[in-house]
Amino acid sequence: MESLDSLRVYSLLSDHAGFGNSFYAQHGLSLLLEATTGKVTKRILLDTGQEAEPVLHNMKLLGLDPATVDMVFLSHCHNDHTQGLLAMLDAIGKPVPVIAHPDIFRPNYSSSPSLHAIGMAPGTREEILDLGAELILAADPFPLMDGVLSTGEIEPITEFEEQGIGTYNLEDGRMTPDFLRDDISLVANVKGKGLVIATGCSHAGIINIVRQAQRISGVEHVAAVIGGLHLVKASAERIEKTAAAFVEIAPDQLIAGHCTGFSASFALAQALGARFTPLSSGLEITF
Repeated sequence: MESLDSLRVYSLLSDHAGFGNSFYAQHGLSLLLEATTGKVTKRILLDTGQEAEPVLHNMKLLGLDPATVDMVFLSHCHNDHTQGLLAMLDAIGKPVPVIAHPDIFRPNYSSSPSLHAIGMAPGTREEILDLGAELILAADPFPLMDGVLSTGEIEPITEFEEQGIGTYNLEDGRMTPDFLRDDISLVANVKGKGLVIATGCSHAGIINIVRQAQRISGVEHVAAVIGGLHLVKASAERIEKTAAAFVEIAPDQLIAGHCTGFSASFALAQALGARFTPLSSGLEITF
């Protein structure tokens, strides 16, 4: 895998805004990756939160212009990651690629506490195209630029990371269990630093994701994992095994929030010490 000369990651939105600042928080996630190789710099927007207003507010505080976004990457279909997409595309104001898994537009539902849609709204595909964006729907790993890859659909290899979260797809008149195969992440390889893995919710299992990132990149060292880990309702056993796996992986940094949950965050902080940082809106990390 090619390498970047530098990478800066901005947390545009998370469930926590930190302390003593004017950043907005909301349930959801949005990250901006500013990747530089040689004279080429690209800004990749990973997810858009459930609405654009707090994302745009936080971008303004960070001195970021949405018109400088070069591409949008959607980690999965859930509306706390995608519902802000159309307004963000409007704010970007130019044709950009929108990259996602081919299953992202499926009708997707949760029955807790009662049946409701949690995926992308009907007609979103057409509205994306009407805004001039180019849809790139790919299930396999592929490069977004030199030094940055999509993981593609994640191969499950761990025995402790369950597939699916009790949600459903509506397919041919039947409700079927949803195994969230559209869950994809970004992998950047930074020269002299190693891999930076940016996730949305890690529904495929964060250890599965990290191992796939190492496998497809050919790079072993992990500089950072950033994003949501979806351990908020995980069993104590799964949290313990995830923390042990991270000790083995030995990332330089783990910056986790959104759906990670307090119990998992506490366990990961105990396991990794100062290498663990809670993810909050407005956070900037440079590699």
